[in-house]
Amino acid sequence: MNTKVSKVPYVAIAVKDMHKAADFFANTFGGEIVSKGTVEEELYLDCMVKIGDFCLYLMEPMSEDSVIGRYISKHGEGLHHLCFTFQDPKLALAELREKGLRVNSIYFEADDIELAFMHPKDAYGVLLELTPETVPLRTNLS
Repeated sequence: MNTKVSKVPYVAIAVKDMHKAADFFANTFGGEIVSKGTVEEELYLDCMVKIGDFCLYLMEPMSEDSVIGRYISKHGEGLHHLCFTFQDPKLALAELREKGLRVNSIYFEADDIELAFMHPKDAYGVLLELTPETVPLRTNLS
């Protein structure tokens, strides 16, 4: 079985104010802000907050027309997606596609990383990010 998940490193949350949300989760639940950055290709700011042995990935749109901006306009702030990692993502993605599940890959040239997302209609309404274990941010969270 190539689709066995090796780790669930984080839950992604769409927020209007990343700094305010990061402070809330860090101060309220004893979390630690472990990274902040910008995802230029998708026009959003991001922040990882480690709480215990788990992380929250906060995403703030840089534009109302960005993926996250449109998501917040339609659904409001809240859960955006779950991240699953795999030892061999290419085999996992091929197996998922063979089962007829809708999986779209996105390549981020600046970081030389390919990520994939499973359509929420194929996962009971939840958007799933399907990621290699070797992506540095995911590897260094535990």
